[in-house]
Amino acid sequence: MESQLIRSEQKLSMLMKHAPMGMAEIDRRGNIIYINTRGEGLLKPVISADNLSGYNFYMVLERIAPAIAEKIKQSSDTGSIVTDETHSFSFTLDGEKVERHFSFMVTQMLPDCIIVAFDDVTENFLKKEVIQQLVSEKAIAQGKFEIAANVLHDIGNAVVGIGAYLNRMSRSLEQSNFENLANLSGYFTSQQQGLATAIGEAKAGAVITMLSSITEAQKNAFEEMRKSLHEQGSIITHIQDILNIQRQYLTGHETQEKEAIHLRSIINDCMSMLFASIEKRGISVSLNVPAGLPVLQGSRTRLMQVILNLIKNSIEAIDINATEKSIVISAKLHEGMLVMEIRDSGHGFDKQTGKQLFERGFTTKSSGTGLGLSNCRMIVESHNGKIDISSEGQGKGAITIIKFNI
Repeated sequence: MESQLIRSEQKLSMLMKHAPMGMAEIDRRGNIIYINTRGEGLLKPVISADNLSGYNFYMVLERIAPAIAEKIKQSSDTGSIVTDETHSFSFTLDGEKVERHFSFMVTQMLPDCIIVAFDDVTENFLKKEVIQQLVSEKAIAQGKFEIAANVLHDIGNAVVGIGAYLNRMSRSLEQSNFENLANLSGYFTSQQQGLATAIGEAKAGAVITMLSSITEAQKNAFEEMRKSLHEQGSIITHIQDILNIQRQYLTGHETQEKEAIHLRSIINDCMSMLFASIEKRGISVSLNVPAGLPVLQGSRTRLMQVILNLIKNSIEAIDINATEKSIVISAKLHEGMLVMEIRDSGHGFDKQTGKQLFERGFTTKSSGTGLGLSNCRMIVESHNGKIDISSEGQGKGAITIIKFNI
């Protein structure tokens, strides 16, 4: 019996350690009794940026979500303290301002035992803002092309925004860990008696209740994403049919309101949004983007969409079990052109695939839409630029080069 309890405790410890979200046990004073690997990784940039001393969870919460720290301190009864709250905060890392968004769930299992579950939801939070910004853009058109310019601008924004949304939804479904979480909840339920013997009946019951709540929330989110993916697929099919008709009205005419764009700033923002995915896959990213590069004129939102899509493609092209996992992003001024290069150690592609990459509808992904790179080329060309993707063959990575005529 004792050996079974030891094995159960070992399994419980391993499951908590490798949970897909941050998990921390703290006491009433905020002292961290236990924190898993994911939790340490999430808190490390915050602790490092603010030079936080000691290891008290209240200090971290005061920086990220002071309202939650206050709720925990004021709580008295066992049970749920915070169910599902998202808090935003910013800090300076390596001289750059970084904005992050964390979700929290807090449960008090015993008077001196509080479990905090948290995760970085920056990508999901910001994608909504990006899409809203795309949709809210307005064209400024003059003369006989004014009506056609407005129509094409609205449709173009919709295609880019919805295409990106579909890609993100597909990736989220592919990477969903809901099944693992459900299995974890089921395992805890089946082991409730042994767990109660090991850590106490009240504590075991609270753990199972908390995991059931988390599992249900993840299930609802999973189903909502699946439903949205189906609905957006129908919308984008209709938009594609009318987009080609509208383009002819604006051939050779500029309708976009331009703004000054710093390429380095866009790249930094994209890296901030993709930080969690890069860290999760263990990919090494090298940036060589000087601060004094020339300023571009165009749409910041659209160019950000291009760079986000290209970096995500590089991330997904790298096998999670690969020996070398690296992405190198650089930018420079060369022969009167602003040149950006993204080089990855992914699986690469053959010459025939390379010829089809920018064809609308062509994709190498099982759940891809074939719209990402086609939209990227359209946006780059609208900014007086050219884009090219090449590879020396399967297993030899890929190089994406964008050249802006300035």
